[in-house]
Amino acid sequence: MSSEDTLSFLHELPLLRGIPDKELRIAARSIQSIDFIDGQSLLVEGEIGKECYFIRTGKVQVSSRNLVGKSMLLAELGPGALVGEIGLLQNERRTARVTAIGDVSALCLDRRLFEFLAESSPLFHESMLLTVRIRMIHRKLRNATIWSVIPDAELRGLAEVTTVRQVAKGETVVAEGALADQFYMVSKGRLEACGRGRKRTALLEGDFFGEAMLLTDTPSEVTVTASEDSELLVMGKSEFLYVLSYYAPLQKQFMEILHIRAPHLVPKVNDEFGGELDTVSEVRSPILPKARERWMDMLLWLGGSFIALSLLALFLDNSWLSIVVLIVGGLVGPVTFVTYIRDHQLLGFRQTRLSLIFVASAIFAVPVAWFLERAWLFGSGGIGLDFSQFRLPLFVSLIEESVKLLVCIALVRRKQIHFLMDAVVFGATAGMGFAAVESMIYGWSHMEEASSVGLLSVLWIRALLSPFGHGAWTAIAAAAIWIGAASTKSRAFGSARAVYKVGGAVLLLLIVIGLHALWDYRFDHGWVKIGMMVVIGCIDIILLTVLIRIGRREEIQTLSTMNPYVQEQLRHPDSDDATGGELYCSGCGSLSPRSTRYCARCGHALRIE
Repeated sequence: MSSEDTLSFLHELPLLRGIPDKELRIAARSIQSIDFIDGQSLLVEGEIGKECYFIRTGKVQVSSRNLVGKSMLLAELGPGALVGEIGLLQNERRTARVTAIGDVSALCLDRRLFEFLAESSPLFHESMLLTVRIRMIHRKLRNATIWSVIPDAELRGLAEVTTVRQVAKGETVVAEGALADQFYMVSKGRLEACGRGRKRTALLEGDFFGEAMLLTDTPSEVTVTASEDSELLVMGKSEFLYVLSYYAPLQKQFMEILHIRAPHLVPKVNDEFGGELDTVSEVRSPILPKARERWMDMLLWLGGSFIALSLLALFLDNSWLSIVVLIVGGLVGPVTFVTYIRDHQLLGFRQTRLSLIFVASAIFAVPVAWFLERAWLFGSGGIGLDFSQFRLPLFVSLIEESVKLLVCIALVRRKQIHFLMDAVVFGATAGMGFAAVESMIYGWSHMEEASSVGLLSVLWIRALLSPFGHGAWTAIAAAAIWIGAASTKSRAFGSARAVYKVGGAVLLLLIVIGLHALWDYRFDHGWVKIGMMVVIGCIDIILLTVLIRIGRREEIQTLSTMNPYVQEQLRHPDSDDATGGELYCSGCGSLSPRSTRYCARCGHALRIE
């Protein structure tokens, strides 16, 4: 491409019209033409900016990665567009990747030439600053996927009414008790929010605050202070409320956030804005995503180890090997069952939390239940264990279920039990910790009698039966307590629906106590005992299946509200979602599916660790 052709092309660019012809001719002689093939990168995200490009022919795609590492398309640009100027103006690393779509011819301006043009024309420099500002804000708004329902073209308009505010370390953005008329989004740095009776919370890139004040016209309940030099995107109250009134999914999204962060302020929304904002509407029949199948891997590993160790124990007379068999055999059923329940949960906690509840139930609930049963029911000598009288297994059931539930209550903070599935998972974990130790105790009694066959028989039977016993009972009982507690805290408490839910919760608890007592009851005939265990197992499975479906439906409704279109992404995950695992929330410590962008438990932005 000759310098005259380059000069002619530069003359036609609106951005360069303020540059004198003499300087433009100098630039045309110095500028270099570069060709790119389809898929080749002009700019790579994260690299240091050394040049920018005017697109002469062809098209390019501008993309970036959001907080969770998912690629997002920012724009498609054609002839006359300038790319790469952000890195040169701000002297920072590239904030996006630019890739050729088909064959592309571009004019390359290095830093020296770019600065020469900026000095030659103040108009060019000002235009660049304005363009960079809009592009940067637009990219950050796209990155903050709280605005994901807004079409890209309209989001650019939102970027024009959004300002950038630099905040120095130690500066207070919002003081507790103060009224504010702005909505804040963190685009860089770290801030901390704290208030009376509230846990100190970190606000990082993608997080936001101020929505409660704007929706309810109430003073701030927290003080937000920068813990390091930070950058905020700021939107005025009128613009914020206009956007919410225009996009129904955003209304539901922010109403759900208000439910999570400040439920006591929810009644004030409609009073202040005359019903302008909709409350969260329930999805009657959400299509639930397929549950994970990690429990099968757990079963294969533990079950295979148990089989191999069992065969060795039959041929080798080794006390240490018998102890290993005892431990592995006691864990096969309980650990597999807990993993199975956890696989159905969309919003869970890390394995360390479940492991703590499992171990605590094993080392606390079993000894306490044993002590109480001996002290209250059997006498200090433990003589006269007559389970043929229904009164005895009934009291045993009451003691054991109460102790297991106490473990959940003691180790899990109230605010963390946000969903029904939380109660089901924590209850199943506590119950299975109890069942694991109980199986080991029964197996130990046979090992003391030097009976390897008896030991293995007990462990195999209890491994198969454990999912129908303590794990299921405590999961159902914990769910019942959660349903009852949630109903009493509801704004509709006292209504027929709330009374119905409390009554259902009490009925579930009574069913659990009765099933546990019948399981322990000593029938006169063995076949009657087996038949009753089958019936109890079927009831357990039915109740647990119903609770899991209700719990998963509740989770997917909240996820869908906080993250619009998440249902479609969960049903058809892409390769990133399928292989990336779960996202950890630094705000509340919960795990979310890779398709989500905001935590449905606390409202914080999710990000790759």
